[in-house]
Amino acid sequence: MAKSDLRQYSVLIVSGTEQFNMIASGALPGNRFSVKEIRKSASMARRELLDRDYDIVIIQTPLPDELGIELAIDAAVKHSALCLLVTPAEIFDEAVDNLVDYGVFVMSKPVDKMRLGRGIKHLLAVRDKIEEERRKSRKLEEKLAEEKLVSRAKCLLIEKKHMTEEEAHRFIVKQAMDLSLSKKRVAENAIDDLD
Repeated sequence: MAKSDLRQYSVLIVSGTEQFNMIASGALPGNRFSVKEIRKSASMARRELLDRDYDIVIIQTPLPDELGIELAIDAAVKHSALCLLVTPAEIFDEAVDNLVDYGVFVMSKPVDKMRLGRGIKHLLAVRDKIEEERRKSRKLEEKLAEEKLVSRAKCLLIEKKHMTEEEAHRFIVKQAMDLSLSKKRVAENAIDDLD
């Protein structure tokens, strides 16, 4: 994928410390994020997540008003964000055990710009794969919807115009070519005329 084709994402950084906020902001690949917000508590982050969806949420624990594990779960489950939780080494194993089933990535402190940047790049690679699969899924859904319409139009042509299935198929294909329309549009027109 060319650099100019890279999808733009949104990120929410949640940390009570200015030092981490600066490290996290500096670790973000500049060409990948169109939206970057920073919130200093879980309650502020939850309000932000109600206002908009974020592709990626980075949380440094502990937060001033909670540990941050519940926030990571909420962001991943309720808001479909990819989450990276940065946690003290002494609770790393517990955090991993609690969060792995939710797909939350966990990294132990201390972190620096380079290490955090690698974690963010990993999240971006996963998000890119998810977006590609969503695109393929939408394309398949559109194709299936088109096939359903064409099948319905064929059935109506068979029933109302007494065509064979092959004749109905050829009619739809020929109309699409002659009128420079999609088969879906021809099928919709046929359904409108015959239904």
